[in-house]
Amino acid sequence: MIKRINKIKNFGIFRDYEWNNDLTEFGQCNLIYGWNYSGKTTLSRIFRCFELKELHKDFQNAEFELIEDNNKVINHQNLGNSSYQFRVFNTDFIDENIHWDNQDAEPIFFIDAENIRLQKEIEKLNNKNKELSQYLTDNKNEQESLKTSLENSLTNKAREINRIRPPYDKRHLRDCLNIIKENPDNYYIPEEEVKNLIEFVKIEPLNKISDISINTIKSDEIEKLKSLLDKTVLAQTIERLKNNPDLNNWVKEGLDLHRGKTKCEFCGGILSENLLEEYEKHFSDDYQKLINNLNELVNKFKSYKISLALPDENRFYPLFKEEYIKIKSSLESDILKYNKEIDKIIYLLNEKIKNPYKKLANKMSDYNYIINLDKLNDIIKKNNTICDNLETEKDEYFHKLELYYAYEFNKDNNYFNTIDRIQELKDEIDKINNELRDNNNQILIYESQLLDINIAAENINDFLKSMFGKEHIKIEVSNNRFMILRDNIKAKNLSSGEKTAIAFSYFLTKLGDKDTNPTKTIVFIDDPISSLDENHLYNTFALINNHITNYNQIFISTHNHDFFNLIKDCFKDLKDKQYRYYLIERITINENEHTILSNLPKLLEKYKSEYHYLFYKIKTFYDNPSTDYDSLYQLPNILRRFLEAFIGFKYSTGLKKGLQNLIKNENDLIKVYKFINEYSHQHNFNRSIKFYDSDECHIIVDIVINTIKYADPVHYKTLENIYLENNS
Repeated sequence: MIKRINKIKNFGIFRDYEWNNDLTEFGQCNLIYGWNYSGKTTLSRIFRCFELKELHKDFQNAEFELIEDNNKVINHQNLGNSSYQFRVFNTDFIDENIHWDNQDAEPIFFIDAENIRLQKEIEKLNNKNKELSQYLTDNKNEQESLKTSLENSLTNKAREINRIRPPYDKRHLRDCLNIIKENPDNYYIPEEEVKNLIEFVKIEPLNKISDISINTIKSDEIEKLKSLLDKTVLAQTIERLKNNPDLNNWVKEGLDLHRGKTKCEFCGGILSENLLEEYEKHFSDDYQKLINNLNELVNKFKSYKISLALPDENRFYPLFKEEYIKIKSSLESDILKYNKEIDKIIYLLNEKIKNPYKKLANKMSDYNYIINLDKLNDIIKKNNTICDNLETEKDEYFHKLELYYAYEFNKDNNYFNTIDRIQELKDEIDKINNELRDNNNQILIYESQLLDINIAAENINDFLKSMFGKEHIKIEVSNNRFMILRDNIKAKNLSSGEKTAIAFSYFLTKLGDKDTNPTKTIVFIDDPISSLDENHLYNTFALINNHITNYNQIFISTHNHDFFNLIKDCFKDLKDKQYRYYLIERITINENEHTILSNLPKLLEKYKSEYHYLFYKIKTFYDNPSTDYDSLYQLPNILRRFLEAFIGFKYSTGLKKGLQNLIKNENDLIKVYKFINEYSHQHNFNRSIKFYDSDECHIIVDIVINTIKYADPVHYKTLENIYLENNS
């Protein structure tokens, strides 16, 4: 297969051509579109040089270089070194193979006695192919049924997962199935965990929770407490006060009120100094210090009481909510018990204050006053960790979830066994196709060995009948030569279309000769429908579609846009082959003509009509007259073809009369008609190399654009939108 044409020099219009790196390399099927005189035939002649293994007689100084798919270089100096055979149909083929003076063509092959055996072998292979074809159909049907069912199931399962966390499609599910392939059962998870994972994957981010801390009783304070509860005061105690705490406290308060006074505030009587002194000794400094210490301890233990507002469980992610509720409940119970013990301690301290001479330490319980917040803060820490890494955590949990769904899908649909069966069917189909291909290749070899001049005549007549739709032109064998008949009479004055049809039929017949190996043959067909009318165009396309597409590589060039569309669609239907589309143009660069090969513009590939592409070229020049010099050479022809199409649809008349209807200004009409009528036809060599004045081109294009815009604004707007779309 030819990958690209590195260079062409001194070969007709290809003066100094080099392959553009932006140009897509050739595929198995290549369609080249270009107008007349753009260089299509010249390009085919380069390929024919390799077929004939000699330079073209008119271009003995030409240089060219082609690259094959194995990166082998073939050029003008080693024409016989290609890895492939070349078969080229062009005007040179017609001139060299059909002798129009006596209507003869050279004989093709002779036949020998081996034909009988070969025919039997062909029949065996054809019968075998019938059996293989049926077997192939059965395998394909089963494979397609399994694939369709499995793809539908994958889509449905992916939609189910997508509802949990979009976007998700069957490609992701298929990737997960590949992960679990070795041990699917390892990815099962219980239903409750599945629910939790789904809930977690759907949750919204939560705010972090601060650690919880509390101030509780220290162990050394318990010992201090016990010591104070058992401490007594060394003083000159008054027994009646000692034995009556209420009276003791009442007197203590009264003493504080009566210091420095001589009368009793209660009864108004005289206070004796001895009485107050006696009470003072009872309430000594040690006594007062003990009371103060006890009061301080009461306040301190009051501060140890816990009043804690624990976080709401909704601030925790579902993964921790249940555990947190348990921790919270247990902690609240512990705090309740703790606070009750604190109340008991405060009660004992108050009792001691009332009766400082009584030992109360023995009434304390052995309760553990430590409140452990480790579990609470630990779960808060875990929850906060998820806050910091929520998306990562969600990704991990979702991945675990989707692996479970892959496990579930395999269990419900027997996925891996079905995949294995589809692969078995594919292998079998490939095997059958290989056998069919080998059989067909062998049949081609046998059939090429069967060909003789009579068979060749029959083949040519079959092709001619296909092209003309009837036995209008016919070939007969006479003295090992072909005689051309029209309506059973020796043909005279063949038309150009008839000559092309006969030559192309002869070319197709030669492709079946024993020296042509389809798998190693590159076929180049240049404008096979030249001079044929529309009916013959479709018949010729059918022949190409049925007889050419099994060769190693195909090149088809044409100027006919209808034929171009037919071949374009034909190539697209060849699912197992690479197809490429190209545009060949004759342009002017620095006042010199050149031919360039480029990837087919999207407009020509997208639209069936050439009309949009013509408008695109005109509008491009209209918008960029100072930069689009490449279009100068083609501009007259482009304008003519565009106006012919527009006038044909608008007025259903010829170009000249249509222009009169379209362009009302007489001067503008004369300018446009002269430009498109004279400059779009190459009457002589001087005309063909004329470099058109860019100002004149701009004036003509301006007239055409504004005239179309005025004559049919809706249609013009549609064309302009397509232009803008393809310029965006």
